Amino acid sequence: MDPMQLAQMKRTVEWHAEEARHHERDLQTAELALENAKKNVEELRKKATESKRKLEVYKGDVVRAEAEVRKKIADARH
Repeated sequence: MDPMQLAQMKRTVEWHAEEARHHERDLQTAELALENAKKNVEELRKKATESKRKLEVYKGDVVRAEAEVRKKIADARH
């Protein structure tokens, strides 16, 4: 192997090392984004569950209010 080939090999190694650093940095960025997305999903899941619970409470309130109004109308007719 001559010095030119050795120099080329060293350049190739350095290029691959730089690629590996870029890929590692991209991986870390993606992992952080994934963690943030998981936290966001969990927060949204909690909000959706709470909204559904509140909706059921309000639906129950509406049913009771409708029954009360119907009863008042029926009592007023008698």
